[in-house]
Amino acid sequence: MRIRLRYKLFALLLLANAALASAILYANSRAFSDSFDTYLNQVQYRRLSPLLDRLADEYRREGSWDFVDDRAEHLARIGRRFFWPEHRRGRSERPGEPDYRRARQGSGDKPDPPMQLRSASGELVWRIGASDKALSWYAIEVDGEAVGELGVPRNLRLMHEFDQVFAEQQRRQLFWITLIALSLAAAIAIPFAAAIVRPISRLQGASARLAAGDYSQRLPEQGRDELADLARDFNHLAAALADNLSARQRWVADISHELRTPVAVLQAELEALRDGISRPDPETLNSLHQEILRLGRLIGDLHELSLADAGALSYRMHSLDLMAVLRQALEHARPLMAQRCISCTLKGPDTAVPVRGDNERLTQLFNNLIRNTLDYTEGSAEQPGTLVIEVQVTPEQVWVSWQDSPPGVPDEALSHLFERLYRVDGSRDRASGGSGLGLAIAREIVHAHGGEIRATHSPLGGLALRLTLPAARV
Repeated sequence: MRIRLRYKLFALLLLANAALASAILYANSRAFSDSFDTYLNQVQYRRLSPLLDRLADEYRREGSWDFVDDRAEHLARIGRRFFWPEHRRGRSERPGEPDYRRARQGSGDKPDPPMQLRSASGELVWRIGASDKALSWYAIEVDGEAVGELGVPRNLRLMHEFDQVFAEQQRRQLFWITLIALSLAAAIAIPFAAAIVRPISRLQGASARLAAGDYSQRLPEQGRDELADLARDFNHLAAALADNLSARQRWVADISHELRTPVAVLQAELEALRDGISRPDPETLNSLHQEILRLGRLIGDLHELSLADAGALSYRMHSLDLMAVLRQALEHARPLMAQRCISCTLKGPDTAVPVRGDNERLTQLFNNLIRNTLDYTEGSAEQPGTLVIEVQVTPEQVWVSWQDSPPGVPDEALSHLFERLYRVDGSRDRASGGSGLGLAIAREIVHAHGGEIRATHSPLGGLALRLTLPAARV
């Protein structure tokens, strides 16, 4: 049988309150019993004080308890006088209490009250009557020194029926107070449980609709407790799923467009060759070759990015010299830079810059950055382009600053440069630029090495990229 969370929570709250009320009832009952017991002891002590004083006077006069044997009947008569005063005659006994007032067999006298007298050393001195009840002992003092103790049955402490009535009334009232408290707790627990379960029910319904593909679901964010945090997290999840869906749709559309463009160019050129409209001269063949290269580069970048997303890019980490890797990548690119009229300046330490990384992937990182510069930096014989690379080393990190000359990047485009297939409109367009995946792949490689990369405006007028990589411990 399926029990709803509301009823479970209600039962839990009621059970907790019942346990608390029971504990309070037990504690109060024990405290009342102890307090009432103390009160009765004080009452009985006040009743016995004249008898205790009389015994103390006798001891002071005689100097010991030797007189007890000669005056046993006298002591019994004194005890009867204190235990059976005239105002108690004719009153009924309480259930379970021995009838000490009943006449002894064959005599109309009152019975001896059960009492014991022992010396300060604990030796029993005198005893009359009999009782199966435990005794309460009261000290007998002479000049501040205890000389003995008088023991009387504990059940004699409740000598008045009012004491019993008062005790029973207190316990009954405490029981009703506890019962009323539990009823109030149950009345409060019902709406309280409903109030707690209500946002959970909303979350359950919204989660079901979210799982069905409705990413527009949002929950009210009220309060600062865990349920409000859960609602905020749910809203962030729904927004992230909506953004991912939009990005996936945009990704598919962009990929389709990227693939369609070179394929359409190739198809048009080949149809022109087939129909005899154009001839297979070097210019036409070079155009076909460029489109094939662009298509191959796009497919290669997509493959690399898919491997990076899946975590399938292999990395063989070992200690290497970052400056050597960077110099080698620039050396291979210098002929193409010279062809594009772009000058390159490398600033860095003359010594090795140790980092822990993969030589092949770091080479790929720098090649992507170089290709980004070649694709988007303007250069001519009259006004050459500029690339300035600066490497700085700290005990913890290695900083690589990558700055090129115009054209620059608008402010709103800086945060999108590392998105896949993103291009800045204008000078950095599809005709002169690359596939729009180079910086996305570069970011994945930097992150895999435990570093960060960000884009800012370059003092040279173009784009500045700032890389940080952890320095290797030598």
